Amino acid sequence: MFNLFKAEKQLHLKGAEARSEVATQFNSTTRDHPNIQEVAELVLASAVDTYGIPKDWLNVEFFEIKRGPGLKEKHLHFIMNRWSDQLLRYSAAFQQQFLAKLSHFDPSVDHSMHIVSWRFSDSCELPSAMIPDGVAWHVSSHAKQGTQD
Repeated sequence: MFNLFKAEKQLHLKGAEARSEVATQFNSTTRDHPNIQEVAELVLASAVDTYGIPKDWLNVEFFEIKRGPGLKEKHLHFIMNRWSDQLLRYSAAFQQQFLAKLSHFDPSVDHSMHIVSWRFSDSCELPSAMIPDGVAWHVSSHAKQGTQD
């Protein structure tokens, strides 16, 4: 089982030290700091290691879309390469913890405003190609506890 809710490993680097460490890990000679895609990949590698998720199960893509003068949307895509009910179940928690780790490496940016999506690669081997007719949808007992009539 993934240890998504176990105590996260302590991160000892803060702010500029963390950004310097990221740049060092990429041995960048052409620029002072890695780009956001490289940082996202490093954070993903750290997160899957922390939570025991196999490294080839997830990829991450980060890009910006210009929406006008000075307006940019920042998109973060998680790509699921291997189907896992467990990974899907904890995807929202993983996403939140990933964004927290990303904020650790770049605290000057509000990462909570990123547009985050999940998609499935062609190699994901989805358990079902179609939703069958007459499927019954059930609310879990955990979800019911949070509702009031």
